[in-house]
Amino acid sequence: MTKHRAQHSSAVRPSDILKFDAFVAAIYLPHVKLRKRSWQVDERIARQRLSPAFGARRLDGIRRGEVENWLHDLAAQGLSPATCNRNLAVFKSVCSLAMLHGVLPAGQSPCAGVSAFKIHFQRERCLNLAEARRLMRALERSSRPEAAAIRLLLLTGARKSEILKARWENVRLDQRLLTVPLSKSGKPRHILLSDEAVAVIRSLPRAPGCPWLFPGHAPGKPLSDIFLFWRTLRRGLGLADMRIHDLRHSFASFLVNAGHSLYEVQKLLGHSDPRTTMRYAHLGQASLLSATQNVSDFLTPDSGRTSEGREGQNGESGREENAPMPSRGTRPAIRRRHMRARPPYRAVRRHEPQGRQDREKQKKMR
Repeated sequence: MTKHRAQHSSAVRPSDILKFDAFVAAIYLPHVKLRKRSWQVDERIARQRLSPAFGARRLDGIRRGEVENWLHDLAAQGLSPATCNRNLAVFKSVCSLAMLHGVLPAGQSPCAGVSAFKIHFQRERCLNLAEARRLMRALERSSRPEAAAIRLLLLTGARKSEILKARWENVRLDQRLLTVPLSKSGKPRHILLSDEAVAVIRSLPRAPGCPWLFPGHAPGKPLSDIFLFWRTLRRGLGLADMRIHDLRHSFASFLVNAGHSLYEVQKLLGHSDPRTTMRYAHLGQASLLSATQNVSDFLTPDSGRTSEGREGQNGESGREENAPMPSRGTRPAIRRRHMRARPPYRAVRRHEPQGRQDREKQKKMR
């Protein structure tokens, strides 16, 4: 490790560290590799978006206005606001680390004050029941491994990486579980398998010596991408606006619309934060409206509806809503009957002290 560091430090001159590309290669990428599971995303953004504009520039020579112009150029190229914001976030992380290492003066980041784009709405696209069944029929007709992977995505609500990187050693069909050793939250997660999901896994061919449920084209690697297959399939089904991740949203929407709680949705999707699951809260409005209508029907008997059937189901009397309530003279009689069955409390208290006085008098007389 010491020898590697010595070779690395000799390969990069201190003056070169002040330049963007050299700083990213020598300091930033080694830093994020130890701290971020998605460090490859940072590396790709730095290589594709940041290096062409700032790679040969000294970090302390980049100005805020240049960063503003670069961000607007990304938007002009057709990148979405969310993608532009991710690029800006990586740039800000590079500058923050540069200040920490003294490459930039404290408080002199060129990204300081550069605001991210506002995202006015959160994209939501879920399959309806007819679309989901049409998709499942098309997938069942295909023998491609991509088709089986997409069927599992829709049947389990799992993330794409959790299915494509699944290993046979983590499959327990007897317990109907697929274990993800390291999920997005950094913890193990267990994906429950329905009967149909178990049937899909049983139908997969198992190659000797291959640990992956879905082997890739490269030897020893899992299936890395299913986008080309998915793009052709969705266009043929008239679902061109559906993304792979929307299958996970569809799974959640089916759960909520079937009456399952958000707690169940959270557990099945593997959300560590309940606030993430709250995005599906509006999908259950039909059941909430039905509950609200029940209260309205109870409080407004003039609407023509009666609660006779509901009361009978609850084990109560079949009395109609407009039937008279019991008179005040009946229920007090029941109370008096119970009171007569018990000895009067005050009478006992009056009698006991008199008895003690009598006994004391008898003792004195003796």
